[in-house]
Amino acid sequence: MRDKDLYAQILGIQSPWQVADVELALSEEEVIVHVEQKEGTQHCCPTCGNASPGYDSRTRR
Repeated sequence: MRDKDLYAQILGIQSPWQVADVELALSEEEVIVHVEQKEGTQHCCPTCGNASPGYDSRTRR
């Protein structure tokens, strides 16, 4: 199993999201998992169901 697939399974990442990269930072004792949306993902408003442009694409730790 590839590391991206392993971390997607561990973290419960499901479509339209995907694990883009996994980094191991030994000096900080961290595993950094980069998660992104699959290209071309369409967003829908959970209230009315209409297409929505999405928002808030900032990086989080």
